[in-house]
Amino acid sequence: MTREEIQLITLEILGEIAPDADLDNLDPAHSFRDQFDFDSVDYLNFVLTLEKRLEIRIPEIECPQLASLDGCIAYLAARLKHG
Repeated sequence: MTREEIQLITLEILGEIAPDADLDNLDPAHSFRDQFDFDSVDYLNFVLTLEKRLEIRIPEIECPQLASLDGCIAYLAARLKHG
């Protein structure tokens, strides 16, 4: 899966979880929580939806790596490359 595909899936899921978020102006380097209303329940739903959509298991200890768009892309690209 390419980084672009990962970005599209990530943004699609964010749009489902936080429909009021301005994803067009999202700063990929900053935490989702710092940019729009994204509480801990939203974050958990986001991670669970990523797991389901990508058919992977994300260990709880690694979840903080998914706090930003850049973090999601880097983590998931490496994860999906290596299985």
